[in-house]
Amino acid sequence: MRKNIVLLVVVLIALAIAGWWSMAGRKLPDAEFVFVSAAPHKTLDPQQMSWLDEIRIAECLYEPLVKFEVPQLDIVGGVADRWEVDATDHGERYTFHLRSDARWSNGDTVTSHDFVYAWRRAMMPDFAAQYFNLMWVIEGAREFYDWRNEQLLTYEKQDHKSADAAEQLWKSALTHFDNTVGLIAPDAETLVVRLKRPTPFFLELCAFATFMPVHRDTVDRFVEGPDPTTGRMKQMPWVIPGQVVCNGPYVLSERKIKEYLLMRANPNHWNRAAMGNGSILERIIENTQTALLAYDQGEIHWLPDIPTAKSLAADLIAADRSDVHVFPGAGTYYYLFNCESTLPDGSQNPLADRRVRRALAMTIDGKRIVESVTRMKQPVARTFTPVGEVPGYDPPVEAGAGFDPQGARKLLSEAGYANGSLMKGLSILYNTNQGHEKIAQFVQQSWRTHLDVHVELEGIEKKVFSDRRRKHRFTISRGGWFGDYRDPTTFLDLFRTGGGQNDGRYSNPQYDGLLDLAVFERDPKQRMAILREAEALMLNDQAVAPIFQYVQLEMFDTQRVEGISRNAWHRRRLELVRVR
Repeated sequence: MRKNIVLLVVVLIALAIAGWWSMAGRKLPDAEFVFVSAAPHKTLDPQQMSWLDEIRIAECLYEPLVKFEVPQLDIVGGVADRWEVDATDHGERYTFHLRSDARWSNGDTVTSHDFVYAWRRAMMPDFAAQYFNLMWVIEGAREFYDWRNEQLLTYEKQDHKSADAAEQLWKSALTHFDNTVGLIAPDAETLVVRLKRPTPFFLELCAFATFMPVHRDTVDRFVEGPDPTTGRMKQMPWVIPGQVVCNGPYVLSERKIKEYLLMRANPNHWNRAAMGNGSILERIIENTQTALLAYDQGEIHWLPDIPTAKSLAADLIAADRSDVHVFPGAGTYYYLFNCESTLPDGSQNPLADRRVRRALAMTIDGKRIVESVTRMKQPVARTFTPVGEVPGYDPPVEAGAGFDPQGARKLLSEAGYANGSLMKGLSILYNTNQGHEKIAQFVQQSWRTHLDVHVELEGIEKKVFSDRRRKHRFTISRGGWFGDYRDPTTFLDLFRTGGGQNDGRYSNPQYDGLLDLAVFERDPKQRMAILREAEALMLNDQAVAPIFQYVQLEMFDTQRVEGISRNAWHRRRLELVRVR
């Protein structure tokens, strides 16, 4: 066994040598703490990001009102050092008091107006925030979003447009926001937020990237518009080294796309003295073997997010290394179905029929995947919300699809596909370099064997993959979702009609109605029961085929690196990391 492991390491080094050689000789900046990201970042704008690796950087550059204490995940003060919660006739009112020593990296005071500005950006359809629906717990937020969309639609239909008309349109939108949305900044150090209903997870939302403040003067320099033709504002990239103003523990010092990102301690951060390091270098290394080689040579302190879909993960565990750490993840690996009536090419979509989606889900053998493909023995998933990870919630496992080829063939026949080979135009979309191809190959073969359904495989780079997902240009897509806060809605809101993350465009008014009912339910147990019913409905509709719950694998030497929190919810405080 030991000889085989040694041989494996030698082979991995040989495979990585080309990638390492191409990097040799390049001068990288010095930093106290170095870690790896497996892909370049699409954005560093906190209101527009959605990927975990981007949010990790946001937590370094921007500080929200509150943040998580790790590893226990208690909410503690960030920019706000205290707050009060008051019940109202309709919902709740939060009053946040900002600490007087909170500063931007240029020395400006962080004010309540910075938060109002940032949160307004997230609510504006113009700026296409990924998580705009998280703002809907705020009084008037959803109504404003819909109002602005309607305003823009009406303007675009007008015959007479002009720069002056577009400008007046924008000014009226700002006024309408101030008059209708429950955000008030009575003074620079006080922020009052009115919620439309009690929201037990609101403070956790306030710790999330979408709710982080941005420096208005900096961002406004990179806003164009309004466009005389559409009336819309346009946000240009603004997170630029040397120009971006931050309020988090770090400032962005250098960035070389697809190579590295360097952050140095923000000298104006109010809690600078508590930081464990003065600089962080994130290296972009897409090849996992290359990253492992750099780690073993002492160039890297921390390897997070090692793909557990790849065989390398199981091999590292088998090697019995003390620097390999495995722990549960509050996330689900799944296949997403395009539920629209037509396919991207305009032809009829067989996946519009829930029976077809259900049959495909019933012929994905999750047990064999985790035992033979990933070899990580992840918990097989029959629900979208991970079992055991959301306090007080019992996911409806009984509603999920089990492996049942015979039942699947019957369903497919009922849907008019007794001959599965007649089903055309389907493919599995996945991003490369993360081990997804082997799972896709397994599923492809399973569908061919059990249903005679033939699908193509489409492996593309992450950035293009993300773009196609958002534009709904797929039939079946691999997916992975980690919860953003500890409540079932962080998973279930993905399937709301019109939601910003609803890439499969699943729509069921009954499902939406249950989510809405849960919104106004004040009894915690009854609320969870309603959400359980909603998830059972969505699983019966088979909007998604859960495959397994994530486990997380990362590497660091505990004798050398301290302060890295291991928790299922990916809560990190990298400013607390110390390297000996």
